[in-house]
Amino acid sequence: MPESSERVTPPRLQPRLDLSGQEFLMFVLDEMAYEYEQKYDDVIRLTLGKSQLPPAASVVEAMTEAIGNQDKNNLVFPAGLPELRARIAQDYADRYDADIDPARVLVNVGTSSHFRNIFQVLAGPGDEVLIPRPYYPLYVICALLAGATVRYYDIDLDTFTIDVEALAAKITPATKIVVVNSPGNPLGNVLSLQEFAAIDAAVDGRALILNDEIYANAYFDDSPFSAAQLRDARSPMAITNGFSKGHSMYARRVGWAVVPEELVEPLTVVQHHTLLCTDPVVQFGGIAALGDLEVVLGLVAACKARRDYTLAQFATVDDVDALPSRGGFYLTLECGKALRNRGLASSLDLAREIMKATHVATVPGSDFGIPETLRLSFTSERYDEGIDRLVGFFRS
Repeated sequence: MPESSERVTPPRLQPRLDLSGQEFLMFVLDEMAYEYEQKYDDVIRLTLGKSQLPPAASVVEAMTEAIGNQDKNNLVFPAGLPELRARIAQDYADRYDADIDPARVLVNVGTSSHFRNIFQVLAGPGDEVLIPRPYYPLYVICALLAGATVRYYDIDLDTFTIDVEALAAKITPATKIVVVNSPGNPLGNVLSLQEFAAIDAAVDGRALILNDEIYANAYFDDSPFSAAQLRDARSPMAITNGFSKGHSMYARRVGWAVVPEELVEPLTVVQHHTLLCTDPVVQFGGIAALGDLEVVLGLVAACKARRDYTLAQFATVDDVDALPSRGGFYLTLECGKALRNRGLASSLDLAREIMKATHVATVPGSDFGIPETLRLSFTSERYDEGIDRLVGFFRS
């Protein structure tokens, strides 16, 4: 067969989803901070919700023992180690007096994967998911991946409350999932058990309530609650949580979901084929973490003190309002006046200007649906110094 002189043009790949403009600006600024760190020794990152404290010694010891034990480090359970699932169920019994069957506890590499899987199993084209605004962008991306439509209910930036009647009005026959996040990211808003019960009554069994409790260990002023405490719920419930935040295991990805019995089999099958197993070594670390809260208590005390310091320092800044976080790892700065006074078009522009002027990395609020804000993470050991630099920047 004669050789052709014509070159074959490879087909142009066209993604099914248009994810342009969906990059996580948190990582954009964190990478910018990394680049600055190659030139300067004074960079402060207030970006990732990643504790700079090490895990508890008991957690490190458990993982070290497991990695050297072939009988432990080679275990394969797609739904999670039976020991860990039972220990998580026991933790809900101890903390919340909740009776949870360990069979309803599924373990994965963090909670983000659980969100993706639950959205994929329950929602698709023509369906809707209802999420809070401000929101953690994972919720939006999971809806896009499933082909579902996103609708929003709003958290009041002044009162940190949810208009439950307005939420109820957003639910349609197409609604499959209602996402709740308490303590919230980015605001640090929290719900009481009574407020959560009101949301359940509003949903009234018409959709799954998916409660993101990843910051359940980090309440500053309020009594902690879990969806597991709600008795006689009208709606099916799922809860996600993990070890990355309070237990300082950010890069050791282990998270769990407590799901209704009807979802155990389909979600487990998904994990059979897409996960196979979560690293058993870090799962043994998780078992130890649930019995050792020393790191958790120290981290929460530090975050609360940093919250208080931020509110006190920004009380003297005219064109920025520090919103009083009540839990979690973050505080939000409302910067609308500062943006207009400086002639800046977006919070991304403001974050870049701050980085250039102060070497402090922040997160643009555009990530969370509140484009005139910045999010600060409490977890830097040099947090107070970073706040001092930010206050100086805005005063100038």
